[in-house]
Amino acid sequence: MSQLSFARFFDQAREAAPLTPAKPVLPKVNAQPIPHRMMTIDQARRQFISVFRDTARSLRRWEVFSDFITLAASELDMARIRTPENIEQSREICAKYGESDISNLHTLFCLMVCALEAKFHDFLGAIFMELELGDDRNGQYFTPYHVQSLLARLLMPDVDETIRREGFVTVSDPASGAAGMIVAYAEYLLEAGYNPSEHMFGSCIDIDPVAADMAFIQLSLLGIPAEVVTGNTLTMKLNRVRYTPVYYINNFGKRLDDQRRISAMREFLRGLNKAA
Repeated sequence: MSQLSFARFFDQAREAAPLTPAKPVLPKVNAQPIPHRMMTIDQARRQFISVFRDTARSLRRWEVFSDFITLAASELDMARIRTPENIEQSREICAKYGESDISNLHTLFCLMVCALEAKFHDFLGAIFMELELGDDRNGQYFTPYHVQSLLARLLMPDVDETIRREGFVTVSDPASGAAGMIVAYAEYLLEAGYNPSEHMFGSCIDIDPVAADMAFIQLSLLGIPAEVVTGNTLTMKLNRVRYTPVYYINNFGKRLDDQRRISAMREFLRGLNKAA
């Protein structure tokens, strides 16, 4: 898993901003050190909470969290990363924060990467619940990861047979939240000896844009090929579709098209046999 440069968005935002007279360089306040990459999940979680609470104290916690999620998701979106809309959105968000807060946002991204490198789990969902951000989001609740992990093991089909026949398994979640269930399936595949980057495709939908971005971030950093849709599962009104970087890297667009053609051919031949 590679850590992408979260700093690029801040640099792009500054380049796109109107020119202003030079200001004297002031020492940074409360600048956080870059975390060590090999830290435990608990260490990363505790430090993330501490840094987050020290970031932009004048703003509501939900606003800071959603801004962080928006910036991180935009940085990982290979299809839109350099679009004018993406850069302008980043510039507007960064304009709300001082230098020390920008440094903290960098640190939060690094801590998130460290936590997900340590183990497959729903890091952002757990952070959301620990910070009690659901109070600002109509009581939104993220299922604990150990419950999602148990469900994944109970519901997972015969992966050996599916992978032998199809080349990969497809897992869908129509109300994905932060994609904890998809992550749990990927962890199960790892334990079964398969590489999720090659042998799994995840399909996620969530009506809440921040939850969908949380899913996109975690699946991207964990190297899981996935389609993440912001939209309503019941009405099928879709507002945005994103694909994780490894989806492009491992050519899953073509692999899914091939799978659909093969399935259609099998159904056609099955129909001929029944008619004979």
